[in-house]
Amino acid sequence: MKGVITINLMLILSSLASAQTAEEIVESVRQATVLQKNQTLAGVLRKGADKVPLNLFLRGKDIQFTLNGGSEGFHLRLKENEQEFWDIKDGKAKRFPSDKIGASIADTDVTYEDLALKFLYWPNPQHAGTQKIGFENCWRIHVINPEKTGSYREVSIWVTKKHRALARVVGYGPRPDRRPLKQFEIIDVMKVNGVFTVETMKVSRFDEERKVKGITYLEFDKPKRRGR
Repeated sequence: MKGVITINLMLILSSLASAQTAEEIVESVRQATVLQKNQTLAGVLRKGADKVPLNLFLRGKDIQFTLNGGSEGFHLRLKENEQEFWDIKDGKAKRFPSDKIGASIADTDVTYEDLALKFLYWPNPQHAGTQKIGFENCWRIHVINPEKTGSYREVSIWVTKKHRALARVVGYGPRPDRRPLKQFEIIDVMKVNGVFTVETMKVSRFDEERKVKGITYLEFDKPKRRGR
């Protein structure tokens, strides 16, 4: 009898997990960032032998990136279903220029919209099945760009069922070709303040023949424990 109850419970939990809406899954990924209270991460954008220093300041719903020792940066202010995007230059903030959102950062394969993960705030995410990425069972979520800014018209997002963390992202160009433009792969994750976040992410850019044209790594250092 105990075995039957256990099996039934597992079936119920499995059913609940699969019944989560696409919006709830994407929201859980967004919340992982908001839960990081007063945390600073240092890292680099690495393309070949070239490295661009990067700092990420997490302050709940306020997130700030600085590049090259603070000479350039941008600020994200997170709201329930949207993000405000601000350009920071010479200590002054202004609305981020729409024509700059899809621009490359320091000749890497990473753009400003990539760092901001803007696609997580596009409306009406849709379930697109499940898939195993490495050893992780993942949901695949599909979103369509509601604006004409940025590089991607559509994006597929793979989210791990276990940790509700990003596993892979693919950004596509316009239909009918719907050519993949770029792929993000989460290589390593780390646990910061009880929340899983990216430690190493590989960004691959594709050419018109869908072959890899460039690769950049986003790498963050593990935060030092306080008192050390």
